[in-house]
Amino acid sequence: MAKLKQTFHNPTDAPLFVNLELSTSRFRLAPRSALILFYDPTDGPADDHGAVLRIEVIRGGDGPELVIWTAEHEMFYPNGEAAPLDFGRA
Repeated sequence: MAKLKQTFHNPTDAPLFVNLELSTSRFRLAPRSALILFYDPTDGPADDHGAVLRIEVIRGGDGPELVIWTAEHEMFYPNGEAAPLDFGRA
């Protein structure tokens, strides 16, 4: 199956961490920037409403974080460059 694309934007003045579960990959979504996830819609648990991506907001040590339930382990910048993993502090 072809992969789908989802873009995540951070319009705030603070970084936001994005966690991919099941892989435990973590990325920093910088202020006023975007990260892109390409995903197979059959690889993760759907949410209770049938959406193919289950996305949760949690309270992390650095403030609110996004958790995306998917088998993917990479995210990309809008220019196509792979985003680096980031397990640091905000």
